[in-house]
Amino acid sequence: MAKLEIAVQDAAGAQIALENGADRIELCTALVTGGLTPSLATIEQVVAVGIGVHVLIRPRGGGYAYTPAEVGLMVADINHAARAGVAGIVIGALTEGDAALDLPVLSALIDAAHSVDPSIEITVHRCVDVLLENGMPMADLIGQLRTLGAHRILTSGGAPASGAGADVLHRLRAEAQGNPQVQAGGGVKIEDIPALAGLDGVHLSARTQATWGASGPGGGDAAFDVTSPELVAAAASALAKAK
Repeated sequence: MAKLEIAVQDAAGAQIALENGADRIELCTALVTGGLTPSLATIEQVVAVGIGVHVLIRPRGGGYAYTPAEVGLMVADINHAARAGVAGIVIGALTEGDAALDLPVLSALIDAAHSVDPSIEITVHRCVDVLLENGMPMADLIGQLRTLGAHRILTSGGAPASGAGADVLHRLRAEAQGNPQVQAGGGVKIEDIPALAGLDGVHLSARTQATWGASGPGGGDAAFDVTSPELVAAAASALAKAK
């Protein structure tokens, strides 16, 4: 039975997700860039809401090959997040040339989480879409994920959006058989959910924009993203009807 995961950026979004039918959340900041690691204070506030929090650990935008300094930062962020009580971490790293998952880096990140709390769940994020787009065989990808002990992957099936990648997603699910779980994520629209409901999970940001005054010449766009109660509820309803 597919779980509903909502990507949120703050405690208000987590509360909306909790009250409108989400099973868990992914917490990040800078959703417009694909998401970055949130601050420790944000993590602590969101954990206090009382929904399962899976925190994105991504130090910057761009590709997924990381320097030793960036890996050290991610390890430190994971240590803090684990001590704050998160239910899971969302991670990804590729070798130079995007040929494969960077198993040594990912293992170090997983070890950092499990050294604090062995029950923390591991999601490998949409870096896997780079591999699928580059033609990596599904069996090879699933094998690497099992080597890591990943609980799930977040993927659009290598497509620009999950709706277009639904066929690949279901073939991934058939290959993985729940180990790891396959969760659709990336451009999910409410109308896509019936076609994705046979997977292990569906992930979307369910966001709209708000404007609370002018941002001035140095503050960027005045509008910013907030979590929509209506979209979360609509996603939960669509998933329930498809089961």
